Amino acid sequence: MNNADSIKPKIEVAVRKLAESTRREGGLASAMQGGLSGVEGTRIHQHFLKTANHRFPDCELYPEESLSCLFAADDLPYELNVQGRCDLVVLSPLGNLTVIEIKGFRGSGRSLPSDGDTAHWTQAYLYAHMLLHSDFATIHDVNTSKISVELHYTSFDDGESFVLSRQLTSEELLFQYEQTCRRYLEVTMPIYEHKTLRDQLNKDAIFPYENLREGQKLMMREVIAAIRDTAKLFIVAPTGIGKTIATLYPAVKAQSSGLTDQIFYLTPTRSQRKVAEKALDDLTSAGFLVRSITFRAKEQLCLVGDLFCNLKKCPYAVNYFERRHDALRESFNMQRILPEDIIELAKRHKVCPFELSLEIGSRCDVIICDYNYVFNPRVRWSQHLDDTKLKYTLLVDEAHNLARRSNDMFSATISRSSLMQLLKSFRNLASYGSIEQDVPIQDKNTNHDLRNQASSCLIAIERLLRRIDQYGKLLKDTMQGSSEANLLNELKSYNPMISEHFLAMRDIPHSFLEDVEALISTLAGFFNKEFHFDDREKLLLPYFDLLFFQKVIERYFDDTYIITWRLFDRGEIVCSLLTLDASNHLTDIYRNQSPAIFFSATMTPTAYYISLLDADSSIDKPELLQLDSPFDASRRFVLNFDGASTRYGDRHLSLPTITSLILDVIAERKGHYLLFSPSFAYQKMLAGEIKRHNISSIEFLVQPPRMTERQKNAYLERFRKTGTDGTLVGLTVIGSLFNEGIDLIGDELTGVIIIGTGLPGLSPEREILRQYYEQKMGMGYEYAFMWPGFNRVTQAVGRLIRTEKDYGLALLIDDRYGRTEYRQLLPDEWHTIHTKDKDEALRLVREFWKNFD
Repeated sequence: MNNADSIKPKIEVAVRKLAESTRREGGLASAMQGGLSGVEGTRIHQHFLKTANHRFPDCELYPEESLSCLFAADDLPYELNVQGRCDLVVLSPLGNLTVIEIKGFRGSGRSLPSDGDTAHWTQAYLYAHMLLHSDFATIHDVNTSKISVELHYTSFDDGESFVLSRQLTSEELLFQYEQTCRRYLEVTMPIYEHKTLRDQLNKDAIFPYENLREGQKLMMREVIAAIRDTAKLFIVAPTGIGKTIATLYPAVKAQSSGLTDQIFYLTPTRSQRKVAEKALDDLTSAGFLVRSITFRAKEQLCLVGDLFCNLKKCPYAVNYFERRHDALRESFNMQRILPEDIIELAKRHKVCPFELSLEIGSRCDVIICDYNYVFNPRVRWSQHLDDTKLKYTLLVDEAHNLARRSNDMFSATISRSSLMQLLKSFRNLASYGSIEQDVPIQDKNTNHDLRNQASSCLIAIERLLRRIDQYGKLLKDTMQGSSEANLLNELKSYNPMISEHFLAMRDIPHSFLEDVEALISTLAGFFNKEFHFDDREKLLLPYFDLLFFQKVIERYFDDTYIITWRLFDRGEIVCSLLTLDASNHLTDIYRNQSPAIFFSATMTPTAYYISLLDADSSIDKPELLQLDSPFDASRRFVLNFDGASTRYGDRHLSLPTITSLILDVIAERKGHYLLFSPSFAYQKMLAGEIKRHNISSIEFLVQPPRMTERQKNAYLERFRKTGTDGTLVGLTVIGSLFNEGIDLIGDELTGVIIIGTGLPGLSPEREILRQYYEQKMGMGYEYAFMWPGFNRVTQAVGRLIRTEKDYGLALLIDDRYGRTEYRQLLPDEWHTIHTKDKDEALRLVREFWKNFD
């Protein structure tokens, strides 16, 4: 079956992938599904190999033996090049071979299949066959008639281990090898046939639109160069350039030339995902062949919400691995795969839609998804993206949002309320054998161990709660006259920062860390041994929060982090591990791994955003492309009234002047206006001042602090009702729901009015951020306040002109816009005019509107 001289195209596959993709059985709740992290698995392997000489005395040992073998069949158009490293080969003095596969697991061996995992056996069989047909067998005097195959399972938690052994003939191993390879080729051939045809068609296909917009050609040239060179590229391209097609088109072209295997189009909003889907549809209409999928969050795909991730009971999780094959085969005929398509496909084949979407995604050309799938360590698609042989390209849309969200991605919290929920549930488990008191004990013998295990967890939970309550008392007493003298003395060496109901330190107190680790260790032992009790999944979510807290401590916590405690109403205490600068963690994800193209209309100032997204930028400057707006600048009038202060201490004094100006400006032209306040408190004051003017000719909408999706849609729908003679003013808060991600076109939006400079609110965390960047860059105020605030302003102004036919007014109200540091931030394309005089401002507005009468 091997033919080294064949001219058939070859497909490369790793032994593990070959075994798991063809022979995996059971459901998603299998004890071997998920399992250990890579680091934990490595520890199991290293420990086993250190003790191997004692296990196999007088034998020759060959760890990590590299093997490869070619499979070919006359009736198949492809060959399969199988490669891998066998964990351990043992050669006895009599020439007998034993192939050993080492597997780690969590919890008790009771949870594993009694005869081992089918995929693990297959992996060992493949290595055994490859060994018999390798140079190893030729060089060494080995018995090739029979070979022993062993699976060595070891629990990471308690070291429990057991061995399963089988003996197979060379003929039996050949049969296993051929059947597995054939099955894999039959499944994957459609994928490679698609790629071959895709590359042929996409090399010849042309740009889907008749005309290139100004700036698009240059942008596409830079994108394809970045992909070719595995480089970083930052693009500032105003609305109207056509950023989506100008990144996807060159990326798809690069893919057809073998420069990249897969394209990730990352964007934070569903509306922008639809824009990307439309761009791919246009490429298809122009003759391109692109297979894409749009990911959606697990919770939104779930078909049985009351059983969300209850892998033992969910009908879509049970027997997933047997059912998935038919679903995957059907998906081969789908080109533009949307979440709705995944849901229907999952229903037909009774498989988990989220897991199915990931498996289909690994076979697609383009993946459209949120940033989280690539950058968030909590939900990152590591199983796929950590494949070092995969060449993928990152197209990061609205990249300013990734900079804003990145700190949250790498931060973690523990709350007193979540621990109290755990406490309540484990008290019930320890007493009743169920997390609900009224559930009767079905099997007293089975529940005896469960209740004992739960009692151990209860002790650890109570211990951590006592520790957190100590911090709560410190926060409540504001560190003066506190009854927690011992803890107070312990913390002095950590140089804490203290303010009202808030405490922060650079390092994690040792006693707190001990209590956290003790609880996680106890819970890990419990969950990895106790699989069979009702409502187990309800306890897993707070447990996963604790695991991520531990992960941040072990993997990320460095000099960019602080640990904080904050006291809230009703005794809630939240402990947080907060990163002040996630740039290095973000950069680690793509550094020397994949080209990354970051683009946005609002990355001002560019140096600020580049530093947040590329930790290497100071020593390895990335490419930067800044494009001019394709729209006629005369259709937008940006006016700064710098005759009023909106600083906190001046707000009551300036409010009447500002309100009068706003109402007079709006009176100059009927239409639809968005009015941005600096905070909800200010918006309340403003609404009261407007009401005092008793104006009946204008309809006012007010955004509530907690706005539902339905309320948001109703709010926007009022703006979309055009053609009336009235004026509509929507009061909103800068940096909230209407700053970005909405498109109001033509008469749907006449003007935007922005009160203030968008500065984030004061908080101890913000002050620590300022101190960090003051020490690191000498620009603490800019990084913590000024630049994040101004991005909100540019986003708000960006709502105004969405198409070449739009026109409108942007009014900025604050005296700080007249200062040099803010004038330097204002984009040149705005052509901002400054005035302190109200009458002058109204005259300028009147003159602008005359151009459109």
